[in-house]
Amino acid sequence: MTTATLGTWRKPPLAYVVAELVISPHYSIGSAIPAIQDALRREYPRTVEAMEIHVEATAAPTPSPAWRLLSADQTRGVQIGAKSISLHATSYTDSETFMALWSHVLNALGSADLQPFVERAGIRYVDLIVPSEGRSPREYLAPPLQGMPTPPEADMQHCMWISSYQIEGVTVQTRTATPTPAGAVWPPNLNALPLQKPAVLLAAEEAIQSGQRIGFIDTDCQAEVQTIFDPADLASVYSKLHEKMSKTFDTLISDLAKEEWK
Repeated sequence: MTTATLGTWRKPPLAYVVAELVISPHYSIGSAIPAIQDALRREYPRTVEAMEIHVEATAAPTPSPAWRLLSADQTRGVQIGAKSISLHATSYTDSETFMALWSHVLNALGSADLQPFVERAGIRYVDLIVPSEGRSPREYLAPPLQGMPTPPEADMQHCMWISSYQIEGVTVQTRTATPTPAGAVWPPNLNALPLQKPAVLLAAEEAIQSGQRIGFIDTDCQAEVQTIFDPADLASVYSKLHEKMSKTFDTLISDLAKEEWK
């Protein structure tokens, strides 16, 4: 059983992190894969060919090739496709480490001289709520997010809150589920790579199997970029995104959550 975790908290709820660039369709990106492989091979020695399914509002879903470069311990993966490039992780030391890993990927893309047009930059954190004995998932959210009042005898089956706001050019979208629908762990639209499971995910799966309720906090920060790819400029964009992510998460969780997790 892995004990991998994300971050430095005493009992971190963070289960999955994604940094992503959405690019204007770059259909010759496959020709640059060998150079990117060479630049990243030490950290991501395994390559898996895959297919991405793109869903457009005005057309049928279309598949396109993608490449996954995976770390030897399978706790991190880089996915490269014609419309997006992303780094996925289920284990790292702290946020600075993750940003350094992402910067390394961006520099590898830069050295391959792809020069894609970047539409949007984003970072997404998915935290799992596994309540301690005698607690309910909703108690880990800030009081305004704990849901509608119910009769004492009611058994809440599923409760989700969704919000979106903009601050200093960043769009922040949050989703909370306390509890999640029966049997569900991840948010419904998370396209997770088959990475090593962190400790909190194993705990969540065990809780579900024993009939307990869990929850999630899904935070997604995005910024429009609309410029030619430049690793240095993007580093500052992601620094800003992470700042908004961190501040948002602190507003979403309760004092109980901070006491148990930090």
